Amino acid sequence: MPPWQLKLDPEKQAENIVKIALTLVGGVGAVAYLVIKYRTEQREKDRTVDTKVQDAINQLGSDKASTRIAGVYALTDIADRYKDSYRQRVVDILCGYLRSDRANYALDELGQPVRDASGHLVKSGASDEAVESTILSVMRDHLRKERRNDKTGETIVRQTVDDDQLWCACTFDLHEATFHEAVNLTHSTFEYAPNFRGTKFERNADFHGADFTVVVADFRGARFTDGAYFGWADFTGVADFGGARFTGVAGFTGVMDFGWAEFRGGAAFSGIQGQPSFGFEKCKFNREFRGADAYTWGPIPIPEDNDGLPAGAVWADFREEDDKDSGTTNRWSAASLAVSPSGKEHM
Repeated sequence: MPPWQLKLDPEKQAENIVKIALTLVGGVGAVAYLVIKYRTEQREKDRTVDTKVQDAINQLGSDKASTRIAGVYALTDIADRYKDSYRQRVVDILCGYLRSDRANYALDELGQPVRDASGHLVKSGASDEAVESTILSVMRDHLRKERRNDKTGETIVRQTVDDDQLWCACTFDLHEATFHEAVNLTHSTFEYAPNFRGTKFERNADFHGADFTVVVADFRGARFTDGAYFGWADFTGVADFGGARFTGVAGFTGVMDFGWAEFRGGAAFSGIQGQPSFGFEKCKFNREFRGADAYTWGPIPIPEDNDGLPAGAVWADFREEDDKDSGTTNRWSAASLAVSPSGKEHM
């Protein structure tokens, strides 16, 4: 007789049912306890970290540069230690600080802010360059993702933080920020579109060897007082420099250097103001998008003998290069990377 047809003593059967029920309730209770315990610990952790974040923000509001620098490092430690969503949160705070008015203001003999005849605060002419440099240094360290030569295996970019401490996958909103110090973000990797729209660079802006693996790298309307260097940079998506302004230093016109850079997608240079000296030595543009309105040159001179490209630039077959290196082919279509004469992407 099959076991499921065995007849049990009714009293024993009832006893077994009770035992099974108690076991199940005990298991559910254990799971519920673990869930409650986890949530309690998570809330406690969140409260602890939120307190640390607030303390660091308070340090950023100090009138002492040394305390503000300590706040930068405290926030960086939070991003490195707790990771996850705290990375983007810290990046947002630091970017917000850089977008704020960071100039110091003149004080009278009583320590009160000085105002002009119109009631506006009078700037002392000094700003927090040391704090700014610290933030840029921290950003550079967390954006330098290791890169190797596909053919030789040689390290091109050396990574100094752990993989889960990189900020490459964060979004950087620095629109209309003013950088008083030289900006050195060489060999940085941006996996999401950085926003430098209307950003003012009072000294060199160096993005040499940067990797913009994004749909749009937005430098539209940025203002460069000194040189802008994008040599060896790799633009996978649209590189929008439309409306950028070069004011020059001490009468010089400024430099915009793209030597050895690679434009795998579209590029908009229309509407650039000022008269910078452009450099495109060995710069590669994607042959696939030739004639597809993917490139708008604006004030950049195009010689008749260089096949529709600025002097020094060349057409390149990136698909063939990717196939040879067993890499991926271009991920964007010509239609998605084409730009209008105004510098905006065709959707």
